[in-house]
Amino acid sequence: MTKIRLKYVNEYIDRTGKLRRYFRKGGKQLGPLTGEPGSEEFMSAYAAYLAKKSPAVVRNMNKDSLAKLIVDYYGSRYFTDLKPSSRQLYKYALEPLSKAHGHRCAITMTAEHAETIINRIGAERPGMGNLTRAVLRRVFQFAIKAKRRKDNPMLGIDPFKVGEHHTWTDAELRQYEAKWRLGTRQRLAYALLLYTGQRVGDVADMTRADVADGAIHVVQEKTGARVWIEIHPELHKAMKACPAKGLSLIGDAAGRPLKRPALSALIREARKAAELPSRCVAHGLRKAAMRRLAEAGATANQIAAVSGHKTLKEVERYTKAADQRKMAKQAMDKL
Repeated sequence: MTKIRLKYVNEYIDRTGKLRRYFRKGGKQLGPLTGEPGSEEFMSAYAAYLAKKSPAVVRNMNKDSLAKLIVDYYGSRYFTDLKPSSRQLYKYALEPLSKAHGHRCAITMTAEHAETIINRIGAERPGMGNLTRAVLRRVFQFAIKAKRRKDNPMLGIDPFKVGEHHTWTDAELRQYEAKWRLGTRQRLAYALLLYTGQRVGDVADMTRADVADGAIHVVQEKTGARVWIEIHPELHKAMKACPAKGLSLIGDAAGRPLKRPALSALIREARKAAELPSRCVAHGLRKAAMRRLAEAGATANQIAAVSGHKTLKEVERYTKAADQRKMAKQAMDKL
């Protein structure tokens, strides 16, 4: 029989010879795990600890409630098989939902009820509405697999229309650089994002061990793509002026590693200090990198080699803001 191995499960034999299991995370022992791994009793407690909830709360939940369905989903392979970044994103959508609507019956929820919940979220935050819609669709698919429902009430709910991330203009890039000179962490974070063209999470994960022969090796978390990015002279200046204190190329003030949200927040606060508009977010620097490559005459395949995109359609979407007049002149100069 295959032994189930789960993260954060600590097991040992006590002095009476009994096997005991505990959930341990972040150096803290959160509580016991009873029953056999894979059993409903064990997995419910395990899922509760993952969701940072007390197993006592789970036991008191209505077994047909949305909150209980979400907790059970956390304990299923449909959730545990996801990449860590995806699990974090799913919980970002599901935790507020469980708190606000966890008391509702998930088994009898109609498509109309589901759409009402999504519409309330999307009315103010359309992007969050779309994320919640997509994640809940997976949760109810799990409910169908578990034979707790026969249909998925999320099917047929249309997504909200949302704008794309703004691509930083050259004027905005200059304004940021004027505020944050070489030698500051804000300039280093900006340079790593702009001159590698990578996603925020991948930049946050970059370490000194990834640098070799004048390039940075990246294994993209989202796609698994492996890319080598030549270190641009401007990025080299930023790295030399503000060398990493720890292993990460961009860490916190003490050199400790940053997570994606913290790096985004660093750029957000730096953008405010530079008096740039709120549309200038960290991901927009990746788009600015793609735009500048397109304006410099790089082909779609060359840009994809930097960005790690699998399709040229995605490259085209990222380079829509490329300066048409400049590119048209370059095209005519080739005649």
